[in-house]
Amino acid sequence: MQKPIPYYFGTHPHVLEPASLEYSSFGALWYEQDKRRYIVGYGYGTSQVDMLSQFCESSAYLTCTDQRVIYDIYKSIRDKQQAQDWSTRKRLSLLSAFKDPWKDMDEGWYILRSRNRFPLHLSVVRRKKYGVWLEHAAVCEDEAELMDYIARAKQIHGLVSIKSMIIQGGNTNE
Repeated sequence: MQKPIPYYFGTHPHVLEPASLEYSSFGALWYEQDKRRYIVGYGYGTSQVDMLSQFCESSAYLTCTDQRVIYDIYKSIRDKQQAQDWSTRKRLSLLSAFKDPWKDMDEGWYILRSRNRFPLHLSVVRRKKYGVWLEHAAVCEDEAELMDYIARAKQIHGLVSIKSMIIQGGNTNE
C-alpha cells in the first residue's frame, strides 16, 4: 500500500494581491513529490486563506512555518501571472475606438496607469484608426518595474515614443 502524500499549508503576511492592488496575507496548499512542488491552491486575504485551511481539516497535512518557502511559492505564482498578463493580447470592443477616452485620440501607442501611486496596473495600448488593442498588461509595485515594462514595450514594438495616461474612473489625465 502506498503511503499517503502529506499536504503542506502555510501563510505569508503582507504580500501584494494583484487584482485589488492591496497588501494582504497569502496562503498556499501544496504537496511535494519527486523533489517537485505541486501547488493545489492559493489565495489572498482572510476569507480565501480560511477556505484553504478548511481543506486541511479533512486531509493529512503539515503546517509550514518557513516564510521563505511560502514566499517562493507566492513569487512563482506572481511570476507566472506577470508572464501571462504581458503576453495576452486582445482587441477591445469595436465600438471602443469611437467612445471616450479613445474617440478623440490620435493613432499610436499609449501607456495607461490605473493610478498615480504604486502599486498600479499598467496597460500598453495601441490605438488604430478603427480599433483599440490591449497589447500588454502588468502590475507594477514601484517606479523601477514601471520603467522596465515601458522599456520592454518600446523594445518589443520598436517604439520611439509612447504617450502616458492615467485612467481613473473613466477620466483621463495625460
